[in-house]
Amino acid sequence: MDTMRLAVVLVTICAAGFSAAQNAITLPDDGTTRTNLGDDSILEYGYTTSEGSTMLFEVWKKMPSSGIANKANNGSFNIFAAWRGRAEPVGEASLKLFSVTKDDAGQYQLSTTFSDGTSDSKERTLIVQFAPEDTTVTATPGLIAKENDAQVVLTCQAGGIPAPTYTWTGPNLPADAAQDPNTGTLTITSIQRGAAGQYTCTADNGTPQLPGDDPNALTNSVNLQVQYGPSSATITRDPADTVVQWSTVTLSCAVDTANPPATYTWSRVNGSLPTNTDEDKVAGTLRLKSVQPDAVGTYQCSASNGIGDPVTAMHVIDQVEEAPAPPGARVSAGSVTGGVVAVLVFVILVAAFMLGRYLARHKGDYKTNEEKGDGEDADTALQNGDPNHPAVKKNKEWFI
Repeated sequence: MDTMRLAVVLVTICAAGFSAAQNAITLPDDGTTRTNLGDDSILEYGYTTSEGSTMLFEVWKKMPSSGIANKANNGSFNIFAAWRGRAEPVGEASLKLFSVTKDDAGQYQLSTTFSDGTSDSKERTLIVQFAPEDTTVTATPGLIAKENDAQVVLTCQAGGIPAPTYTWTGPNLPADAAQDPNTGTLTITSIQRGAAGQYTCTADNGTPQLPGDDPNALTNSVNLQVQYGPSSATITRDPADTVVQWSTVTLSCAVDTANPPATYTWSRVNGSLPTNTDEDKVAGTLRLKSVQPDAVGTYQCSASNGIGDPVTAMHVIDQVEEAPAPPGARVSAGSVTGGVVAVLVFVILVAAFMLGRYLARHKGDYKTNEEKGDGEDADTALQNGDPNHPAVKKNKEWFI
């Protein structure tokens, strides 16, 4: 008896469950539709109904509230104005969208009321897949690194559905560089100058581009610069043989290699540079013009680009062969000053000699005209002493 009652209960439960499941909207899959950009897409729906039940009213819409179409009493399919030419019914309850765009992606719902008064609704998700686009690359800490820096991380990102994976290529890509295809990172450690160059990232998600799309949208390239200082410097001289007085001598300094280029500073050991020189800090040259014997010495070039320690080189000019000055040659200020001093000394000596000779020839005692005559005063004495001297008449003036 108990067994009979249990069987009746199970049959009743199963019948109730089966009956409840009869009027329903069904989905043939997990409810997700994936369609490539520009293709047509079918949003599939179906029904299960109890015997004698029909669809009283059906409404399709894009969530949350954009109505697409409706149908009443299994009548004609009524497409709303905003979707005309973009959608049509397919099969029992499916909906076809034409040439889907990115904006078509989202949730779509079918709601149905059945003739027995029951109702149901189901949603589908439309994923619009498109090829990678707007591929960008960033560098941390930057695209300019110094030799022996710890690392540089290049990160590639792109739009696209599904999410792209990334591949890095480059002619100088170090063998030990680490790539992550999912995050798009390329990590280069212990930076060396050989790592400098172009690096290209390519994004791919298996979705083809549309006709007319730019193939370059799938890639992006950057140039990594590696800066390093010079390691050695050398000096050459032109002319390389004998240095001749009044000629021009050019000393040229160069480094093995440096990035950025080095600048150059010239000096002379234990002295200053000759006055008549031209120094080019960029080209690294020092021009000694109208060379004089005082150009003998040791010249030093210092080269640096601000990375690492400066490097130096030295060159010795041990002799300047004397030569006559060419016509119109400009004499140095020191030579002019020496010549002026020599002339002044000569003039002073000549003047002293002439004065001494004059004094020697006129040495002796002399008597003045006053001493030759007698008189009460100098005028009288002068008249008495010189018979040719005219007499002086004294006049008196009387004031009344």
